[in-house]
Amino acid sequence: MDLSKPLDKASAQEINSYCDKKGKEFAINIKTNQIRNVFSKITSIRNNYSIKREVNEKIERDLILLKPLLAYSAGRKAEVKNFQQEMNKVIDAVINSTDKNLALQNFFAIVEGFVAYHKFYGGRDN
Repeated sequence: MDLSKPLDKASAQEINSYCDKKGKEFAINIKTNQIRNVFSKITSIRNNYSIKREVNEKIERDLILLKPLLAYSAGRKAEVKNFQQEMNKVIDAVINSTDKNLALQNFFAIVEGFVAYHKFYGGRDN
């Protein structure tokens, strides 16, 4: 999947293939709780989004502020760096999209896909 283009242009097949590939990579070095820590923040963003069903300044702000959280995780554990870099690309692809609602929905699908494929490929729990 080309994350240099806006995320609202990604097809379901592209998202699935991307999540499968990256989930497999992440399963090698990243522990489940390292992904889940970020996933819980994303769940909070999703809950705020589900109330109004539109991307507003707060949601965009919260999305951008995931980057320092990811940087902190990568700073603590070097193996999280690849995950951080991919997530930063996905966040930027949302921000650069014209249809931010569709892009955010694709973002949620990607994060869920990362978690699912990480588990499928035997991601470590500890």
